[in-house]
Amino acid sequence: MTDKSPGGLKPDDLQEMYRLMLQGRKFTLRALELYAAGRLPTGLHPSAGQEAVGVGACYGLRSTDKVVPALRTTDAFWTRGVTMLQMLNAMYGNADSRSGGKESFHHTGYPELGILLTTAMVGSQIPIAVGAAVGQKLAGSDDVTVCFFGDGATGRGDFHEGLNLAAVRKAPVVFICENNLHFQTAPVSAGAAVEDIADRAAGYGMPGVVVDGQDVVAVNEVVQEAVARARRGEGPTLVECKTYRFEKHYPFLRETRPTEEIERWTNRDPVVILADMLLAEGLITDSVVAQISDTIETELEAAVLKAESTPPPDPARAFTHVYAESSEGAGS
Repeated sequence: MTDKSPGGLKPDDLQEMYRLMLQGRKFTLRALELYAAGRLPTGLHPSAGQEAVGVGACYGLRSTDKVVPALRTTDAFWTRGVTMLQMLNAMYGNADSRSGGKESFHHTGYPELGILLTTAMVGSQIPIAVGAAVGQKLAGSDDVTVCFFGDGATGRGDFHEGLNLAAVRKAPVVFICENNLHFQTAPVSAGAAVEDIADRAAGYGMPGVVVDGQDVVAVNEVVQEAVARARRGEGPTLVECKTYRFEKHYPFLRETRPTEEIERWTNRDPVVILADMLLAEGLITDSVVAQISDTIETELEAAVLKAESTPPPDPARAFTHVYAESSEGAGS
């Protein structure tokens, strides 16, 4: 193995990014299998095909930086240190889930890992991220907030108001649009008159950058540049990652995308692209690739068994953390 690597990343960094992406792929596919078999009570918005965005954007951030994931940014959770068991506990809503079964994994907050709690409303995480970034600036910190959202969220007021306020306040936030070319079951062209979402950045006085969302090294490089700009006090950046989801929008929805389009994009698998590059550059071996895969599968199956054997939460927990103060005795 050589010491050379692209994008200024070390070979160990690239191997870890590959591991995170492969873990994300295997977790997503296994969760879909469990849901189809009736073993998992909730589905997920599959991130298969988009792993390079969450991993590339979050890899290299400080532990004190904030991350605000979107519905399909599962891989940001792995990169920040969330375990597969924690994810599954949230999806099963068992007694060990962070919220006691109140919410699924993609809206769960892990403040100790810098992951902020969001809501289920599309685009609502954008003003949350701006508020967090303004708070970081007011505190005199040079930490940043990285906010993810899909192309569909760019048609909502949260996007426009959030970007405008961030630019006016020069908030240290990096906006990352995961443009997978479809608003749920309709093409982006049905809801956006521009080909590149990044073009909208100019209207708010911030840079807009388009990057190949299937290339994890390219995503990392572009986002790190935007992060550095934010740390210098120069304000926000809008990064548009052109990517593609390999699975249906949600497990029970029918597929509406053209077959040839799906085939064209699945031939640009981000996990395969990185593996091929690492093998070609002598930065990894076939035996290491196999070992990484086997280790992930072993850990994943152990996590499934543990999550499935964990009992449901005490029903009384449904009444906890509902109000800032207890309503017990009110009106008496």
